[in-house]
Amino acid sequence: MDNRTESKIPFVGLHAHSGLSPFDGLGMPGEHMDFAYENGMNAHALTDHGHMNGLSFQVEHLKKMKEDGKDFRAIYGCESYFIKSHRKWRTMYEEHKANSKKQKKEEYGMVIEDEDRQKKFNPLNSRSHLVMFAQNQTGLNNLFKLVSDSYQPENFYRYPRMDFEMLDKYNEGLIISTACMSGPLFGDFWKNRDKSPDHVLSAMRDTIAQFKEIFGDRFYGEIQWNDIPEQHLGNNLIIQACMEMGVEVISTADSHYPRPELWKERQVLRRNPVERYSRAASRQQSYYPSLYGNGRRGHQHSR
Repeated sequence: MDNRTESKIPFVGLHAHSGLSPFDGLGMPGEHMDFAYENGMNAHALTDHGHMNGLSFQVEHLKKMKEDGKDFRAIYGCESYFIKSHRKWRTMYEEHKANSKKQKKEEYGMVIEDEDRQKKFNPLNSRSHLVMFAQNQTGLNNLFKLVSDSYQPENFYRYPRMDFEMLDKYNEGLIISTACMSGPLFGDFWKNRDKSPDHVLSAMRDTIAQFKEIFGDRFYGEIQWNDIPEQHLGNNLIIQACMEMGVEVISTADSHYPRPELWKERQVLRRNPVERYSRAASRQQSYYPSLYGNGRRGHQHSR
């Protein structure tokens, strides 16, 4: 007999990281799935950073759940790294390499500590987060292709990246949401918030239009809940822009561990990268403010 809590609010967790998200989420996919089921959820999405390595764990654990008579669904997904155009990014990449070689030549035989230069933003590191789900087998196949292509040398600099051209090519069967405070709509917020809300909204509308052109009603705005003031300022503008553009909004909490009481362990590991790496490799366990632990974070919203 299941020791299962009945959920008062229908909810599906659509943004979660397991220990397969390097240096970020912890706990095996099955642990997340079990907690979701125990707390009245009938499905759960795994969206590890930049890859689909958790899928086989989802599949195997789902088989065990079915054998135990548990009616549950695993949603296969990924939180990818996104830039709008690889062509522009590659141009910056080549310019950066050329400038680096020139700088090294000028500094040959000298040790130069230019702290201001070190602190300057490197545009090659630019990327935003994008949550992607497979709607069907075609979508899963396309997600595999996108992830694989994002790791090709021409698309990779420290992180794998996808762009609009790739998404357009492999969009069939995929559902997209705009992720967290590192997502494309929040990118518009960060770039324009010092100007005015109208500038932010204008930029968000342009970004939404580009995604809608490719995905239509398979594109969703995403908002989350935490104690960061900018999160709520950005949420309000995302909701407004999506309403104006006829786009539905989902609410998630970006879960990084399966059980809320384990938040301290995850915080400790976040502050000790060496320990975090060794423990994650040996145990695949630990955690971040949970998608499930508290009613304020654990509800789904759509307009």
